[in-house]
Amino acid sequence: MTSSARAQPLIHAAVARAAERHPDATALIWRGREISYGMLDAAANAYAADLSDRGARPGHIVPFLMDRSPEMVALQLGVLKTGAAYANLDADWPLERQMTILDLVAPVVTVTARGKANDRFGSCYQPPDDGIAGAARRACPFDPAPVPPDAPATVFFTSGTTGVPKGVVSPHQAVTRLFGSQGLSGFGPGHATPQVAALPWDMYAFELWGQLTTGGTVVLISANYLLPNTLQRIVQTRGVDTLWLTASLFNLFVDEDLDCFSGLGHVLTGGEKLSPEHVRGFLGRHPGIALWNGYGPAESCMLTTTRRLTLADCDLPGGVPVGTPVPGTSVIVLNEHDQRCEPGQEGEICIAGQGLSTGYLGQPELTAEKFTAIELDGFPVRIYRTGDIGVRDRSGVLHFRGRRDRQIKISGHRIELAEIESAAGSLPGVRNCIAFPVNAPDGTPERLALVYLMPRSDAAQAEPQDGDPLGVHALLRKRLPDYLVPQIVRGMAQYPVTANGKVDRMALHDIVRHSRPAARHRPAARQ
Repeated sequence: MTSSARAQPLIHAAVARAAERHPDATALIWRGREISYGMLDAAANAYAADLSDRGARPGHIVPFLMDRSPEMVALQLGVLKTGAAYANLDADWPLERQMTILDLVAPVVTVTARGKANDRFGSCYQPPDDGIAGAARRACPFDPAPVPPDAPATVFFTSGTTGVPKGVVSPHQAVTRLFGSQGLSGFGPGHATPQVAALPWDMYAFELWGQLTTGGTVVLISANYLLPNTLQRIVQTRGVDTLWLTASLFNLFVDEDLDCFSGLGHVLTGGEKLSPEHVRGFLGRHPGIALWNGYGPAESCMLTTTRRLTLADCDLPGGVPVGTPVPGTSVIVLNEHDQRCEPGQEGEICIAGQGLSTGYLGQPELTAEKFTAIELDGFPVRIYRTGDIGVRDRSGVLHFRGRRDRQIKISGHRIELAEIESAAGSLPGVRNCIAFPVNAPDGTPERLALVYLMPRSDAAQAEPQDGDPLGVHALLRKRLPDYLVPQIVRGMAQYPVTANGKVDRMALHDIVRHSRPAARHRPAARQ
């Protein structure tokens, strides 16, 4: 399965071309205010000069600890103009997680909001308080550093099995390959998309650069979530016509208010296995809106395959198909001997092409393990081994069958269960622990659970109603971001076992299903 490749532009160069062609066109909408392409690109030049003076160069990564804003977008363009890459960190992450990432990046400069600098962040750049308009007024021409399309543009941090976050380094071409005249529908002049996805996630780049590199409009949402009534309002007042939602949020919107999608032209969903029932309900109410399923790991930036869905897709026994490759991308299903699988034969989904990451930041051994070269049709091809199992049908459409390892997705977040176990296992008194998903009725992961073994003395004193006598949930909230903190945490004297002496995971699922969620847990969902 292959989608033809073409030369891809740099992100900032594509935005600059849009500004040159239509400087007065609206690039961003923020709290009712419109920011033109001309202002955005001029401000980016001013910030690029500032960041260059502070040492930003090709080969560097500039971390961001800021809230969503037009200034942040212009600053990211400024970073790219210096030849460096940017990496968004979540200001709500625990400080120790932020510092772990900053130690990994070893930045020459970190961009922070005014008043948010920390001595532990190293050299910080806090933009002047004159805003994007002031930056545009003081801008001088800036010659962007010459870098190739496969140069790093951004780094996404995902859950890691060792407890250390994985930094996925993505090049310019991985982003821009999806958009433009031969790219996805719903992007470019006359189109608008809300930007609400979490800042560290690759779909932040999808929502932002998809429109800005093609001349469309981005509506920045100040909240960290989108509600059906907010969607209706921005469709009616801001011309939003292209929307991305994770499968969980798509299901929620369908359940709460099917009419909230009215006025849209394109809806893309994915990140998790789709619910045929919800897809069927959407298509029945909105037959004129193009609904697309999107599949792809961060290692193949944003999306790898897409499919415009039909009612017939809801009735397939293997679930809703994930489609065919996006531009500049190839998908190969390989057997255990690294040979192509025949149609109908299950194998590991492997990805090649312009969307691939350059590798994991500071983890050469993991990079070599996951990104390998194999021979296909007589030529060496660099691939990413996803660990996903899939099958191609005779028409070339890819169908997802599940994971080979213990990595899961909940509400769009990619979660390594081993990272949760590593954090919990280091806590005082925890003798052993097991993290696992609690599935919804359709079999998709819905919640996270953690069970742990207590010291025997504590177990003897604990009352049956004390679900978490060691306070593991509260301690994990200080060490992990919300999406990695299990909703159900249960201390146990011993695990149930099967007849052959192994942990009875089915019994564990039954136990946690009858347990109350941990107090004060705040579930987090990605857009």
